[in-house]
Order: sequence, then structure tokens, then C-alpha cells
Amino acid sequence: MSLILTGERLIIRELLREDLPELLATYNSNPEYNQLRNGTSTVSIGELEAEYDATISIPSGHWLAITRKGTIIGVIHIVLSSENDPKSWISLLLLHADFQQQGFGKETVALMEAYCIQHGSQHVHHGVIAHNEPALLFWGRLGYEQYRQVEAPVGRLTQPVLLVAKWLTPTK
Repeated sequence: MSLILTGERLIIRELLREDLPELLATYNSNPEYNQLRNGTSTVSIGELEAEYDATISIPSGHWLAITRKGTIIGVIHIVLSSENDPKSWISLLLLHADFQQQGFGKETVALMEAYCIQHGSQHVHHGVIAHNEPALLFWGRLGYEQYRQVEAPVGRLTQPVLLVAKWLTPTK
């Protein structure tokens, strides 16, 4: 399935394997996040390819490129609700450091929430690394509420993860 979502300033589309070298710059513009997730400040193309393969192997999983004026400025992983799991997940949202704090994350999440509603989801879940205070504040501002803390693998590390969720309200 080819997924394209158009927002006010962004286009979100399926991310292809050939996009990974361009996407690598987004990951490596976030050394603090990489350190939290992997214990190193950079990510290699091989690590990115392995993550891509793992995500697209999930039948309802999508790797999506967040683009602005034809340039990839971020990535979002989603897993839509299914018969096996009634929860929809945003399992990753990562913007290039040059495009943070400008409303692009908020616009991306709004587009994904609308897409989840169209596909019958009543809520969206996300896991936030417990020590990632900027991410916790971001998701909280968008109305996501914590409901559990777990120890979970994130990247190469197992660590405390706060599970957050938001109930979705269909627009009429």
C-alpha cells in the first residue's frame, strides 16, 4: 500500500530503502537521542537498514518519511491497530535537529492521528524513553497521558520506557 498524507506544510509518504542514506542525516543530527537509545552518538547505515527491515516486516507497520519541499526532514514509524493488536502505535517520531521546535512534529502527529481515526483506531500509543524529558514534554503537550512504565528494548539498550496514549475523537 502506498501511503501519502498531505498537511499544511508537510507531506508524509512511505519511506523507501533508497531513502535511507538521506534519512541517516536526520538520525545523526540528534546525538543526544542516539546516546539515549543506543549508547553511541551516531547511527550507521547498517543499523538504519536493520531497523527499517524490522519495522516493515510488521504487516501493519509503516516507515514514513516526513518531507518538506521535497526534502526528508524526519521519520515516523506507525503500527496500525489490527485483529491481533487493537492498539495503534507511533513507535518513533524523529525530526532533523534543524526542523525541531517549529511545529512540524505537532503537524506530523495530527496527520497520523487523523489517519488512525480513518482506520478505526480509538486511541494511539507511544513509548517514551523515561530519561528523554523533551519528548515527554512534547507528547504531554499533545494530550498523551502516561499509563504505565515498563523496561523495554529501545535501540540497542533495555531501559525504562513510559507508555503514553491519547484517546482519539473522530471529527464530523
